Amino acid sequence: MSLNTLIIGATSAIASSIAAVCAARGERLYLVARNQQKLAALAASLGSSVAGTAVGDLADTHKSQALVDAAAACLGTIDSVFIAHGVLGDQQATEQSFASAEETFVVNLLSVVSFVIPLANLLEAQRSGALVVIGSVAGDRGRPRNYSYGAAKGGLAIYLQGVRSRLYTTLSLIHI
Repeated sequence: MSLNTLIIGATSAIASSIAAVCAARGERLYLVARNQQKLAALAASLGSSVAGTAVGDLADTHKSQALVDAAAACLGTIDSVFIAHGVLGDQQATEQSFASAEETFVVNLLSVVSFVIPLANLLEAQRSGALVVIGSVAGDRGRPRNYSYGAAKGGLAIYLQGVRSRLYTTLSLIHI
């Protein structure tokens, strides 16, 4: 029996490498990304292991549930999830413009949370699964060159600690 894996942010360098490893192990994949052309190229390179794909603005937090629902409908049971999206952004712009700072926080914190909530609920209802969220060492402390990004990733790390505590008896939540 093959595993069913959902990868969000599938065209990032780390996620596309994860997808290749999963495909080589015979897993069925559902890939979600922002860029249609990159996603199509990745799916083509992975061949028949790709059960489905979806393109979406991952920062549109109101559409995350629908993307999760589409993946679940395609795969049936979701055995593992990798969330690997984010943007470093422009630190100087975030210092000058709240809109720029907000975008950094939405993409790197709130959009991830908007996926974690329905996925944690789905995996908890299944009573099985693994949820892997790629973070950043930048979330460890404020650095002059990227403290807006770091603050978003740091907030995500704290949030995921709580989710891990909630779900520790049901499934695996891994934050890297």
